[in-house]
Amino acid sequence: MALIRPCADLRNNYNEISKICHETKEPMYITKNGTNDLVVLSDELYEEIIKVKKETEEERIDRLVEEHFNKHYKTQEEFEKAMWKKIEQGLKDVDEGKYQTMKEFCTEMEEEYDLH
Repeated sequence: MALIRPCADLRNNYNEISKICHETKEPMYITKNGTNDLVVLSDELYEEIIKVKKETEEERIDRLVEEHFNKHYKTQEEFEKAMWKKIEQGLKDVDEGKYQTMKEFCTEMEEEYDLH
């Protein structure tokens, strides 16, 4: 259940709010004029949240690749089969003249994503 307190309580009952946040390990929403204004949480909860978010760029890439892989392939063999099929299709396309030069590709991407 969400913990909600008015902003005056933050000033007048700081110790109580601190105790509640530490004991419940839940964030407390502070309202100002009846609308959410701040979220207060214990240092322990904050560090736990930040720890989860502090993945390196390499860890992030690894996680995203793994998520993508697991979403599309059940096994390594299934992945390899699909990869070889795409390579064969790519070679066939090149033989048939169905390809773009790198310059054409870059120009297309710059235009499509407004990268000028």
